Amino acid sequence: MHFHVGYSNGSTDLRVTNADLMAPLVHDPVQQCKESGLGAANHLTSSGALEVMRITKAVPTGNGDLQFLGVPARHGSTVRSLLVSFIAEDTMPAPEMDPINGRVHLYYPHRDHPEVQLLLNRKRKRFCYFWRSAEGDHTHAWVISSR
Repeated sequence: MHFHVGYSNGSTDLRVTNADLMAPLVHDPVQQCKESGLGAANHLTSSGALEVMRITKAVPTGNGDLQFLGVPARHGSTVRSLLVSFIAEDTMPAPEMDPINGRVHLYYPHRDHPEVQLLLNRKRKRFCYFWRSAEGDHTHAWVISSR
């Protein structure tokens, strides 16, 4: 099994193998999860809250943003939509989640960004992961797309 992995605070495209899915989580839990794959993602709950959504369809917005609907893909997840905004700044805002509406909001510099391209490929299974630290002061989000 191979996946493309992208996340909001940098551009990474790596392959995740079945062996990677079983890799133990050590050191920085978010970085290790990004490097180790889907299996390691469940370990993030010990240091915060993890939301997982399977992206099912794109919805037009009319304002240049991208919006996607989905279904929770992990027990206890409440996220049901993803909003992607494009801003031309050197520093991207941290990913956000609105728990009332179940929406994750990601920011990218342009539509050609590799992570955005993963979202636009409808022929693949796509997932959005959103992690918030237990203290609520750190967030990370990333997109995984099957090959």
